[in-house]
Amino acid sequence: MIRKFYFFTISVLVLNIALAQDPTFFNARQSLVYLNPSFAGSNGGIRNQFSYRNQWPNLSGTYVTFLNTFDAYINSIKGGIYFSALHDDQAHGTLKTDVFSLGYAQYISLMEGNLKIIPSLQASAGVKQLDRTKLNFGDVIDARRGFVWNVPSTPLVSKKTYLDLSSGLLINYKSFYFGSSIFHINQPDEGLLGASKLPYRLSLYSSYNFKINEKTLLHFFTRYERQQKFDCLYLNVNALLFKHIIIGGGYTSNNTVDFNLGYRHDFFVLSLGYDITTSKLSENTAGSWVLQGSFNLRKKEQRKVITDFEKW
Repeated sequence: MIRKFYFFTISVLVLNIALAQDPTFFNARQSLVYLNPSFAGSNGGIRNQFSYRNQWPNLSGTYVTFLNTFDAYINSIKGGIYFSALHDDQAHGTLKTDVFSLGYAQYISLMEGNLKIIPSLQASAGVKQLDRTKLNFGDVIDARRGFVWNVPSTPLVSKKTYLDLSSGLLINYKSFYFGSSIFHINQPDEGLLGASKLPYRLSLYSSYNFKINEKTLLHFFTRYERQQKFDCLYLNVNALLFKHIIIGGGYTSNNTVDFNLGYRHDFFVLSLGYDITTSKLSENTAGSWVLQGSFNLRKKEQRKVITDFEKW
């Protein structure tokens, strides 16, 4: 019995550790406010972005993440607002997390509008749920009473809610962007088996848009993220060809290679990405698939011209 409970405890702790690392999206241009709250309203109008990620589909316990965001620029207050909803499912519903966020970004324009400094704040409500029926062991099943958790331990909680605070800063000079964001500033307790603080996540980002002609645009992207003992450097290059076709790829310091293909319209952008690790693990996981999109409502003159990737 003790041996079974020990295995059960380890399973819960592993799930807690896994959740302590926030889901990440390789192609951050379709999840801008998730990268940095200061991107709220960066397209100058109203925008909806979504990302669906299916990580390691060949494994029995897959990781599926869905992110949906709405942001808008409000000219009267020179600021951007947004709402986002994230759903993360680990091991087919064994551990689920939902995070709902509200954010505000204040635009400060200098040098006749060529330089923008954009600080931001974000408040989130998180709900973490564990389905204990999917952590089944024969020794804890009673013929008449069903599941019996009668071993001495820290009480196991099936559901935990918490408040989460984050902030960001973005500097935009013409077609160059540099930003930083700190998530989980208050390090909320999200533990299901005793206390477990959500470690803060630091993100540093820079990008540059190089316009070759009226139909061709290059986008250079780099990002560094650190959370607890995990850190990663992302390098990515994308090209817009013939005004509509997007093709790109990248590499991370964790030995992951990414490829993506997309289509840009005046009102929307859709892209499909695939990333795979170069280690031996790739033989069993089948990599990760990501479907992303943006829908924009902007002024007619803004829709017709090629703008920075960050404004899509």
